[in-house]
Amino acid sequence: MNDLKQLIENELINFNGEVSIYASDIKGHTLEMNSSEVQNPASCIKVFILVELMRALYFKEKNLTDTLIYEEKYDVIGSGVLHLLSPGVELSVINVATLMMVISDNVAINMMIDYLGIERINQTIREIGCTNTELYGLFDYSHSKPFSKTTASDYALVFEKIIKKELWDFSISNQIIAIMKKGKYHEMVGDGISKTLQKSNSELIHYVATKSGKENQVRNDGGIVSTKYGDYVLCIFIHNFNDSYNANGEDVYRLGRKISNIFFQRYIALQGQFTK
Repeated sequence: MNDLKQLIENELINFNGEVSIYASDIKGHTLEMNSSEVQNPASCIKVFILVELMRALYFKEKNLTDTLIYEEKYDVIGSGVLHLLSPGVELSVINVATLMMVISDNVAINMMIDYLGIERINQTIREIGCTNTELYGLFDYSHSKPFSKTTASDYALVFEKIIKKELWDFSISNQIIAIMKKGKYHEMVGDGISKTLQKSNSELIHYVATKSGKENQVRNDGGIVSTKYGDYVLCIFIHNFNDSYNANGEDVYRLGRKISNIFFQRYIALQGQFTK
């Protein structure tokens, strides 16, 4: 793995920022760079909330027929469409979850947090072994402090458990993947793989299921890349960078895509692993 790590480090030589990476080929080979450093996950925390929802549905603590109402207290700026609607709109639980994940709707996550409960969400986070991840409260950009924390290794652990079907029941993993495959924003991990290749009829890529997140000086992305040779997990957290050209972090995304492509090319070249 040393040569793979060197390729990544070569990309970081002139980068003015901090990068955390966790990659696993699910065959015992991992590459970690600053993966245990606690970070602001931004919208990546939504994956943990989705896990708790699917657990609660599986154990019949919650019901798919439940209806959630968009109230003013959930209103928050940022991604999504619900903030453009009038309060009082009623949505099914699964529709709120889909909006939360597919277009990263911030009103939807606040509705889901209130529905599931912060204490129960954090209990589930601990139960799956993510000891450095915690949700503090509803999304609220009016405060300067993050509303959650995680690490690249914790984030990767969730996706490893999804691949291995270790989240209480295999059906939970299948449902999570089904929703995440519809995601509209791949940012770095997915966009580091040729779109032409992804959209072709080639059997090389089965799907990409990722969730990204961004805030000021925060650009995160992570998830599963499923190929004909197997599945791998890649999480990239980039933070404290200097966006000197005021380009909304485009240079950061470019770096993330390069890192993703390095892992993808290596995994495919070695037919399902990161090292011989």
